[in-house]
Amino acid sequence: MDLLTKSARPRLERRRIQVLAALLVWFLLVAALPGCSGCSRGLSQAQVPVLPRATPPGGLCGSSDDGLAHVPPRFNDFIPPPKGASYADPQYGCAVFRLTDSKEEFKLAVHHQYSTISAVNPDDTLVMLLTEWGQGAVVDMAGNIVVAPRDFPGINAGNVPWASKPAHAFYYTNGNTLYRGTISGHTVKSTVLQTLAAYPTVMIPDQEDLSEDGDHLWIVGGNQAFLYTISAGAAGPNVDVGEKDAGCSWHKIQITPSNRMLITWSCNGAANGHGQEIYNTDGTLYWHMFDNSVHTDVGRDLSGNEIAVVGRIPDTYKDACPSRGGVDVIRLDPPHAVSCLVDVNGAPSHISYRDSSQGWVAISLFDQGSCPHYSCFAPREPSDWQSAWRHFYEEVILVKIDGSAVLRLAHHRSRSAEYYWAQSRAAISRDGRYVVFDSNMDRENTGLNNYTDVYMIKVR
Repeated sequence: MDLLTKSARPRLERRRIQVLAALLVWFLLVAALPGCSGCSRGLSQAQVPVLPRATPPGGLCGSSDDGLAHVPPRFNDFIPPPKGASYADPQYGCAVFRLTDSKEEFKLAVHHQYSTISAVNPDDTLVMLLTEWGQGAVVDMAGNIVVAPRDFPGINAGNVPWASKPAHAFYYTNGNTLYRGTISGHTVKSTVLQTLAAYPTVMIPDQEDLSEDGDHLWIVGGNQAFLYTISAGAAGPNVDVGEKDAGCSWHKIQITPSNRMLITWSCNGAANGHGQEIYNTDGTLYWHMFDNSVHTDVGRDLSGNEIAVVGRIPDTYKDACPSRGGVDVIRLDPPHAVSCLVDVNGAPSHISYRDSSQGWVAISLFDQGSCPHYSCFAPREPSDWQSAWRHFYEEVILVKIDGSAVLRLAHHRSRSAEYYWAQSRAAISRDGRYVVFDSNMDRENTGLNNYTDVYMIKVR
């Protein structure tokens, strides 16, 4: 006996079609997850569901922080896209674009400079890179090589900040001369700005970007640092950056929005005044910040006050985050008020605040522990590495400088414990539109002992 009425048959048929359609959609979504074909480990981690994403403010990509730890799907068998292609982070949604193929193009590792230097030029058309051997290189936003290492001028310091204008110009030093390099086609025209004859060599210090006004750099010659005004070709009073004590001298130098010098010494010890200090433009000491060195970037808050964004305040001032292991904001004017920007529970971080105009701080979290650890290549990684994963581990995040928003952009997927330059050191562009980071993408079998490539996220 036919138990279905004539009117019920069409409803049942429609239901069957709906079920089949739903199964087809599910299959296509799983097949579209980034990964590799023919992987022996199958979809074990890819079965982690895509997170529901709260809509970020201002049309930015990413997911608003939910406070939970998220292990990256398929960390152990994920294959990155070819150079010039991208993939969507399976949990946070941002498109991650591969800018380089170091094994094929450079035959050695390649990376951008540092988190405190914008890798992207002012008009968002070019990206500055360095090879493992300290050679400069420039690619466009599609990863095409514009200036190959062999065509890049010789540099005596691995710091090549972009000029404010023209957008395709940059500054560098060689010997005791400061140059401006201007890119034309695939070549660089070098112009001597000044030869500083009083010094055998000069350098734009490690980790220093161009000043906010586009006209100043702190330059080191011998054991002296001085503020250089580019338009006037003039050097200001010197600051002694030689040995404070035996074996201890400057490690990095940065420039504040008001052109003061933030110096990080290579030694610790309150009695000897090491750590981080700020000097006025006339060479006098403005403020002894910390007795220990930390990852720091400088800029302005939304009210225009000069600030430092500090990856875990180590001493002198109390960390304002609940775990006492967060990223803090500290005012550079007295009484140097401290506020918690985001609590990362003590995870090591690199800070990039090149974007004072938009107020977004890029932070990349990494592991600097010894192997075996969750951030080590197999077989040295422990079998239970997933259980060691914590909130924000191995991620690139954006935080609004007033703490009003925290966006998780992507897992950078770099096994960073074994190789210094595999720490991702994400750097945000000055207009806040792009974040550039380094990663070995968990690829240990590359034919290179030390391997990194450069990746980019278009934030908005």
